[in-house]
Amino acid sequence: MAEAANSQGNGFYKEGKYLKAKKCFHEAATLDSKEPKYASNLSAVLYELGRYPAAIKAIRLAWQRLRGKYLDDKPSTPPPSDALAMKLATRFAKAQVNGVANKTISLHAPAEQAEDTTILDSDMEKFSFLERKEQDPKVKELIIAWDLWQSLRTDCGKHSVEECKLAKNDAERTLRMLPIYKSPIDPVMEYFVFGHDPVKSLLDGPFDTITDKYCLDTFQNADKIDWSFVFGGSGDCRHVFGTLIHLANLSRRQGKNKIDAHMTLLDIYPTTLARFTIMLSLLQQILEEREKNNITKVVELHATLFYIYSTVLMPDYCRQILIDTAGSLVHDLPSESSKLSTILFVESNTLPAVLEVLQYWSSPLPKSTKIFVEKLSNADDLFRNLGMDLAKLGSVKDTLEGLGDVANLNLLFGNTSFSGEKPKGRVVDAYVDEMAEPDIYDRLKILLPPKSLLSRNPVLAQLSKSSTGASDRIFAATMREIEELWHPNPTLFDLISTDHPALSDKSGYPNINGTEFDSIASFAEFSKLFRRGAPPAFCSGKTSFATMAQFFDLVTDAIDRLQDNLKFEVINHDVFIGVQKLVAGELGPRPNKFPKTYTRMYLSNVPDYANGVLTTAVHLIPHVQTGGHAMANCLLNTPTFAQIADFCYNYSLLTPDELPRVLGCQILNPDHDCFDDIVLEKLPLPRPLDKLASKKKLHTYLTHLLLCTLCSAKSKMPPARVDMPNNLNAFFHVLVHLHRVGFPSHWIGDFMQFVVSDTLVTDIKPYQGILPIPRAEIRNRFLSAPRKVHLNVWKVELQTIFAMLKATLPFAVTLPADYPSLNDIATYNAKVIPINLERHRNAFLWGPLMSPLMKAVGLMFYRPHKKFNSDALASRVPRLLEGNRDVQDVEMQIILGPKSLDMAKSEISWRMSKAWYEKMKSEKWVVAAYRTELHAAICEPLGADKWTESL
Repeated sequence: MAEAANSQGNGFYKEGKYLKAKKCFHEAATLDSKEPKYASNLSAVLYELGRYPAAIKAIRLAWQRLRGKYLDDKPSTPPPSDALAMKLATRFAKAQVNGVANKTISLHAPAEQAEDTTILDSDMEKFSFLERKEQDPKVKELIIAWDLWQSLRTDCGKHSVEECKLAKNDAERTLRMLPIYKSPIDPVMEYFVFGHDPVKSLLDGPFDTITDKYCLDTFQNADKIDWSFVFGGSGDCRHVFGTLIHLANLSRRQGKNKIDAHMTLLDIYPTTLARFTIMLSLLQQILEEREKNNITKVVELHATLFYIYSTVLMPDYCRQILIDTAGSLVHDLPSESSKLSTILFVESNTLPAVLEVLQYWSSPLPKSTKIFVEKLSNADDLFRNLGMDLAKLGSVKDTLEGLGDVANLNLLFGNTSFSGEKPKGRVVDAYVDEMAEPDIYDRLKILLPPKSLLSRNPVLAQLSKSSTGASDRIFAATMREIEELWHPNPTLFDLISTDHPALSDKSGYPNINGTEFDSIASFAEFSKLFRRGAPPAFCSGKTSFATMAQFFDLVTDAIDRLQDNLKFEVINHDVFIGVQKLVAGELGPRPNKFPKTYTRMYLSNVPDYANGVLTTAVHLIPHVQTGGHAMANCLLNTPTFAQIADFCYNYSLLTPDELPRVLGCQILNPDHDCFDDIVLEKLPLPRPLDKLASKKKLHTYLTHLLLCTLCSAKSKMPPARVDMPNNLNAFFHVLVHLHRVGFPSHWIGDFMQFVVSDTLVTDIKPYQGILPIPRAEIRNRFLSAPRKVHLNVWKVELQTIFAMLKATLPFAVTLPADYPSLNDIATYNAKVIPINLERHRNAFLWGPLMSPLMKAVGLMFYRPHKKFNSDALASRVPRLLEGNRDVQDVEMQIILGPKSLDMAKSEISWRMSKAWYEKMKSEKWVVAAYRTELHAAICEPLGADKWTESL
């Protein structure tokens, strides 16, 4: 019976049905208490399941039974040639090191062992080092496994429990500190002021239908108290405000103080967060003035909020309110008892950056209304003169028309009146005629103020009475008044980007690509859903102000209702690494009651610039509550992807069907087009092994992902540009995530052993076509026969990563002897001479792809070659990977994750081992930064003798 169960178990094991095999082997080992192979097979399947402590227990049982076969008054060590003993001893050492790596075994807190257990372990160790005549592969595998296990025990014996914990914590922090993207040429960040997508509530289902089963506003959630959301990048916060309004509506139905709402806002632009604090303060001021029944002040505050949020120019009285509010916040925000402290928490490292922006806004900015209007008008003229062929953009046009927002459509294609042409022969008050304000904006670049405040602009007041039939003389007079009494919206300006040549064609004035005016209709539609009764009198009318005032009146009501149980958390950080650091406690003090997992996340189109689905799944999905969603839209290259499934494959190299089996999440709408939100749902983690990809498929996937990371493909021109910024550090984040998903540590470690020993043999090729990567590539990625790929070109970076992260990696590998320790890693700096790509011979082919803001720069280190210069070497990276004959004499190393790079300052820095530095210096190597996808150097090569080490 035991043999029958064992035979059945072998069949299940070969099929990869490990849970069924485990049951059979356990039965066999129980039925026959003397035969060691049954317990051995049980240990094998437990090892394959990643249950290392249980595998070790089964190994000991098998070893005990095996020793019983060699009786001489007492059990004895098996002979050196015993094949089963060799398997058991090898598996024992591997289970120990993998158990330590994934933290299921601790060397500092060993379980109490019986004397016979200690004897068994010692006997296996003795057996492993018995003298053997032939060093076959199995013997070598045994020795390598035990050398690693002994080395690990020895290392742990040199430090205390506290020191071990500190080393692991430091490595975890380092993992989150290392950049996961290639560098841009210029680290300046483009400041986007105005959003364009329709406002939404994250309580709604992502598919905007009445029957959407993912809607959270249901009777099933009637008793739900805690609601937490991440908005990253938070942008203009339209979805923050929309969700807030919806939560307040939920609270009215459930009863006050039955909802606890937490909203975490992350954005890389401190200016965006400073703008939010201004708006939040204005909303609080509106509440205060409401209490006093000071209607005029309420209208002024609403007007200020409207102009900050919606457009480019504002009246002087609004600017003064903004200046005063910014000044007050500079003094109040650092105080724990500030007026906003009950609802606003500014992360401690974020506060100085936000205060710097507020300080900048707290005085009148020396910006000219006339110059700004001229710049905006010139930009509009240029846009209209592009002569866009609407037929070619039919899919975009049809989609937008389907939204029912004709204003959006006309504005998108250059018409700033809703009708597309100016009405003639009519004289209608602009506050009544909804077609009048777009014409006024077209000519004057202003939106109409509240009607009760219109008398402060007498010429504009005259124009508004008959704008559709007004003469050029009246418009000219109104423009003169605007130039005198109106000012550029201060929140459009910051201390960096508005003076940066890459972001402005006129120094000191930003490029504005549309305003909130573009999506005004969506705010009106949203307000109708939640408005109870008539809006306040000052919100009436058909102007943009009336629409936005109604919306912000609802926001004010929501804050009033929820503020005892409402908190906005503001963080100046990239959302993907920022959330990880936040929940790990690395971003400064944070109240314990703040959430560490979230109901839902909304990412705007940030994934467009951050490797899309892959980065979202690896960095954010673990911090979403099970069954929760992380949602994003695609704006950078929307028409490039036929379906969301294509978006998924391009960035993750997985089809939607494969995503749950590898990354532990699923896309809810893969067959939708990319005009819809892309919705990822978290699945329960860790996943059962039978719900995951096989070991072979996992290794195939990791090979494809690694090779595509190392060898960059080229992008199309905008608006079809596709960014693939991930570097080798990002690849290691994927490895760590795979363990979270449920893959056994040794599955991951076995793959990485091929990588560090440079013995990876595969028939997978990296994609070298034009992005995006088509789904057909899943069939076309194979060569006719396997070959060895040459990973030695990336050895410097792999060595550095392992030295810095080894203590936290959830898998074990045997590192080659030349791999450095953490103490051997140093940071090096160089001052280089930048190369202007606009003067490159291929510049006419690259055009806007030469943008200095694209994250596509790596570093190459090479020994000067008589045939190949920097550009030639950059273009031959795929040939170096293949080991082609023409590059066999090239000596080169590549780092895709420099520590820092800023060509505007001519500075680069990186980490590498001191041994590599000494080698490069003695052999006269050089370093050059290069665009990985354009295959072009962006600086002149600099010799190693001119590098400096950071002390």
